[in-house]
Amino acid sequence: MKRYQKLALAGAMVLILLLVAGQGRRVRHLRESEAFYRWMLAAAVNERLFQDESGQFKDKELFEQCNAASQSLAGLVPAVTAAHKEEPKTEGAPPAADPGTVSQIGQASQEYKNDPRIWALARSSELASPRAAFQTLARSRQLRFAQDIQYAEAQESGVGLFNLFFGFRKVAANFIWIQVDRFWHQGENYRMIALMKTCTALDPHFVEAYLIGSWHLAYNVTAKMMETPWPQRKWDAKHGACVGEKEKYYHVAIAFLKDGIRNNPRNYKLYFDLGFAVYKQKLKDYPNAVKYLSEAIRQPHDRWVPRQLFICQELNGQYAEALAGWEDYASRFKETTTGQDVAPRFIKRNQGHLLEQKAEAAFKAAAAASDPAESDRLRQEALKFRSQAKEIFLVLGSTEGDALRMRIEATELAEQKRYMEAVAILDKARWDSAELWDDLSHRIMTYKKEGNLPLSLSEQKEIEREKDAGLCTGMPDEERQRVLQENAQRL
Repeated sequence: MKRYQKLALAGAMVLILLLVAGQGRRVRHLRESEAFYRWMLAAAVNERLFQDESGQFKDKELFEQCNAASQSLAGLVPAVTAAHKEEPKTEGAPPAADPGTVSQIGQASQEYKNDPRIWALARSSELASPRAAFQTLARSRQLRFAQDIQYAEAQESGVGLFNLFFGFRKVAANFIWIQVDRFWHQGENYRMIALMKTCTALDPHFVEAYLIGSWHLAYNVTAKMMETPWPQRKWDAKHGACVGEKEKYYHVAIAFLKDGIRNNPRNYKLYFDLGFAVYKQKLKDYPNAVKYLSEAIRQPHDRWVPRQLFICQELNGQYAEALAGWEDYASRFKETTTGQDVAPRFIKRNQGHLLEQKAEAAFKAAAAASDPAESDRLRQEALKFRSQAKEIFLVLGSTEGDALRMRIEATELAEQKRYMEAVAILDKARWDSAELWDDLSHRIMTYKKEGNLPLSLSEQKEIEREKDAGLCTGMPDEERQRVLQENAQRL
């Protein structure tokens, strides 16, 4: 081979090596940027929804550095509603993050359509310094939300046992989940939790593990447990709640789903199960149910998801939001049998609730007015709103509409001091409508006390239980005072 041919071949080999090295650096940069991007989304979700802090981790500090260094998101204002076509519009939409309390990246991450902008930011030179700090902190296990950074260690360790296992972590997670299922069928619930956490640590994107695991904890494990009376519960500082043997499983399920959301912030099922299955169904915590169901419909979702949000908004007293949501839903799905049958009923119900609210506000304003003429005008207006509400509930029909109408009639009788008649109407209404049982029973006790009517033994015990509701051993003083004030207002 001639000398110039050898030189040409050597030059070609050098060029190929440079290209391979450059491509290797590019691949490594992309992989590191992807892990950094995932961590940014997890940190943003934590900032907006959970605000969990721990002194041993540096997530909050690093996230603040990212926001301080970010300029490309300046002026990016997230839309009030998500772009997904099935999300409710206008008043029925969930509110955007509060700009005063949520960072720039946190606001942008609220809408999944901004993900390309956040990804471009994660891999840009703009965040080169925070990205490098992320790598260092993740390798030293100082970041709580860096679940997918193990590849960096695997790359540096060469071919070894860890590297081989890392390649099969999803397979290992599946095998562990089989063991979790076996423990459940064997009745060994106490052995499940540790393995469930190991499974999701190996594969943080195993969404079904989070969903089924939380269902086991909140439903199956607690199915035969009795609810713990409030005086027997103890304050759990980790979960910030009063818990007994049964209730602690609800909060472990909540924590498990929150970890799933941090690792999979674009999966609506995790938000939905947290808001509906746990907060609504098990804890009757409607503000938190609305909070997480609102996040569920920000992601691509099935069409039945918004319906549960609107129901929880109604239960939480957000009648205007629920009404706007149902009206939007009915206009979107006119062709569906479900939309035609369900939405109009809930629309009428929320219209009636809104009129009841307006009537109550007008009665209060009339009582506070100093001018007799103005007071009379406001009272007439209140009576008109109340009459319109009764007409809507009459049109609504069914035992549900009848119970709501009878509730108004009982209120009118109580205003006339005819407490015995009011109690009789409410007693019939609550037996006809299980959904309103608690509300109507509470009104019966209120009217009996106002009218000096004798309380039954069960009602006396219920009043005593309500005095202790929300109180438990070991509560912080500030939390105890807050609960006592709420109980006093309710009773």
